[in-house]
Amino acid sequence: MPPRLRAGIALTLANLLWATTYTASALALSIGAGRLAALRFAVAGVFVLALVLRAGLPRGRLLWQAAGLGVLGFSVAFGFQLLGVEYAGATLAALSIALEPLATALVGRVLLGERLGRLMPVAFPMALLGTWLLAGAPMPGHGAHFLGVAFLLLATACYGFYNVLGKPLAHAIGEFRLTGIGTVAAAITLVPFLFFGPWPHIRTTDWAAIVYLGFGPTLVAYSLWFYAVRRAHVGFAAIFLYVQPVAGAALGWLWLGQALSALQLVGGGLILLGVYLGARAGVERKGIAA
Repeated sequence: MPPRLRAGIALTLANLLWATTYTASALALSIGAGRLAALRFAVAGVFVLALVLRAGLPRGRLLWQAAGLGVLGFSVAFGFQLLGVEYAGATLAALSIALEPLATALVGRVLLGERLGRLMPVAFPMALLGTWLLAGAPMPGHGAHFLGVAFLLLATACYGFYNVLGKPLAHAIGEFRLTGIGTVAAAITLVPFLFFGPWPHIRTTDWAAIVYLGFGPTLVAYSLWFYAVRRAHVGFAAIFLYVQPVAGAALGWLWLGQALSALQLVGGGLILLGVYLGARAGVERKGIAA
């Protein structure tokens, strides 16, 4: 199978798994967002710790870099995002998520010197506009707190750096060990969220959602992402992040019966066209590495 096709399949599967995060989280959100995140990464850590130890931990700075990257991309980014939602509201938070692919591509350009293809300046704005339309063309209120916006931008930057800095580490220690060490480190740093407030009753459906979130959208999806970025330019991989809102809207329509307006369908079409143009741009710039 050609490297381009392997990377594209891995990126598509990763983003399809990430798209299910919103539906699965809604099933267990009654236990609290912070507690849900802590249990999600704890479950992921339980899944992977024995396998990582058996494969052998990396030594010295590689171990600390992998752990630090997990804390940055999971714990710190999540904390900034929660603060952003609290101060600026859910609308701005939803729009800020659409900036993650752009942040990822820009960080890759700055840190790794990866040049963007000639179609990328068209593909990214098109996908960003499509995401806004798919969300129902929301307009943030004028009362948005500056501090909340700052927190959301910091969260976006954390995700961008995590997506990019993981590439050389995945080359050094492998994508599975990188993801495993990162989830264990994140679980440790998120432990305080387990003790915020009284423990609610956790139903069987809550545990099922937590286990799924820990295994699918965490271990499998992030391993697939780093598998792809080991073999592809980050800008090529970043445009696939826009698969998430399209898949999320489709899941909402199929599972939750949420109707889609004509404007949202146009937005979904623009996203898919932007992803296609971005993939073409990655190929033209030799976006696939061997």
